[in-house]
Amino acid sequence: MPRIRAGSIAAHKEATRREILAAAAELFRAHGFADTHLADITAFAGIGRTTIYEYFLDKEDILVNLVEAEVPAVVAAMLADLPDDLGTRERLGELIHRGLAFVSTDHALGSMVMRELPALTPAASARIRAVHAPIEAEIVRLCRRGIASGEFRSFDPIDAARLVYGVMMAASQTLLRDADAKQRMHEAADTLVRFVFDGLSA
Repeated sequence: MPRIRAGSIAAHKEATRREILAAAAELFRAHGFADTHLADITAFAGIGRTTIYEYFLDKEDILVNLVEAEVPAVVAAMLADLPDDLGTRERLGELIHRGLAFVSTDHALGSMVMRELPALTPAASARIRAVHAPIEAEIVRLCRRGIASGEFRSFDPIDAARLVYGVMMAASQTLLRDADAKQRMHEAADTLVRFVFDGLSA
């Protein structure tokens, strides 16, 4: 029977789960998702090879759990200090800039998830999309505010938000294939903002 390293079995299991996620995060960032194997993670975490299946289904499940553990705080911070006294267009433009910066600059997990997203199962993709749902909800809110103020023409705000969010994700994917992503991020964001508002402006 494995040695319990915490005050209770429940605490031991939670500590082991965190250690697996920490090991996976470090290996994913160092070697990439595709080139990291479950055996690498168990060895790095110092656990038995079969123990990992007590906590996660597979490597994809580990990645999604990392996203669910780390990204909500990043998304909350991205939205929390958006100046609410900005006009609707300016606020949405700033959100687009921040969204692209998230995956194209220094957040390794965000970049990696965007690279791997096309290869993930539909269930995993849905869980990751749920983590980003507050961004889409804020876009819906801004579309409704812009329509109410007359700044945007009348359209279905939910459909429009999905389109804007989808274009943001597509732009992120394009940036990740660009060796000069950090340098081009602001240019790409400006282009995306102009593209969006040429279609939304009243």
